[in-house]
Amino acid sequence: MSVAKNYIESVPFPYFIMDEQLKILGVSDEVFQHFPQASNFMDLVDYGSIKKVEKFMKSNVGQTKIEINMLTKHQPITLFDVYIQWDSEKKLNVFCIEKQEFVHQVQSFVTKLEKQLNNENLTIAEKQDELEHSLKRVQQLLMQHDNLSNVSKLVSHIADELKKPLTSIRGFLQLLKPHLSSIGKEHYANIALDEINQANNLIYQYLNTTKPATPNKTQSNLQKMITEVVQLTNAESKKIHCEVKYVKEHILPAVNVDVKQMKQVFLNILRNGMEAIQNSKNRNNGQILIRTDLTDDAISISFEDNGIGMTQVTIANLFTPFFTMKEKGTGIGLAVSLHIINMHGGTIEVKSEAESGSQFTIILPIDM
Repeated sequence: MSVAKNYIESVPFPYFIMDEQLKILGVSDEVFQHFPQASNFMDLVDYGSIKKVEKFMKSNVGQTKIEINMLTKHQPITLFDVYIQWDSEKKLNVFCIEKQEFVHQVQSFVTKLEKQLNNENLTIAEKQDELEHSLKRVQQLLMQHDNLSNVSKLVSHIADELKKPLTSIRGFLQLLKPHLSSIGKEHYANIALDEINQANNLIYQYLNTTKPATPNKTQSNLQKMITEVVQLTNAESKKIHCEVKYVKEHILPAVNVDVKQMKQVFLNILRNGMEAIQNSKNRNNGQILIRTDLTDDAISISFEDNGIGMTQVTIANLFTPFFTMKEKGTGIGLAVSLHIINMHGGTIEVKSEAESGSQFTIILPIDM
């Protein structure tokens, strides 16, 4: 939290966080350099632009940028490009870039971002590692306390708080991305966005173990979902010399499932298979075979890899929250996956032997 806060404060141009009434809740250090003290953003807007700005910031017109004259310390009126981004907490993030200083300020930010991405103590990826260690400490607390539900609620609140700065930073980078692209620096934004997405996904997975979500089911095509997940991981699998092959043995009927949740399960199992291969003798010749089968009342989706395999002890604990054999990992991915499949009325079966690969089979009822 403190790293994210310091990151926001050090943005090299004025950045405001406001509520729905445009009351200023937080700012970057640059705000103090450019603007007089104010409690409401409208106090900093030139009188002739007030109505235009109120309409722009308080309505959903689909715009994210406006040019406005603002009152600054050093000049009566200065022209700014003003970008806005609403977050999930109904807070308005406002970024102000002075027209005359645009190129300099963007380049200054890129330089700062590059340094932060190269500094392992300040990257969001490292914060994700710290979060993983924190969740392991939470596991110990959960095992030691009698009142598990209260501890779980406390940790869920902490995870919710962690999402807030990530949302602000993500929105800011998305707004700035077109300008980074114009000066050939788009890859820095992509790296940061990927790291934020990973951290958000970790938080999402944890919250699903403590606040189970009812599936939002729609008539969906499982084969299409599997194909999309395979395509999504295509770059990852090629990088580690792993062939992922999907064999369609039957045309499957449409089923009622939550598409987002089901894709999350497929991704968890597929990526676990890739990691198992990386730790095996087949690390340069990995193979994952996906098959779908159909019976009178159920659909099965199997993922078979030629990875390192598992002992029977590992299999017995595989779906226990926080149980993991990985050096880096939270042990919540498969627990979340099982929960999702159970919520759809299905089961997950596992077959594996040490050094002989693994097979995960998801069985879903057709009538859900």
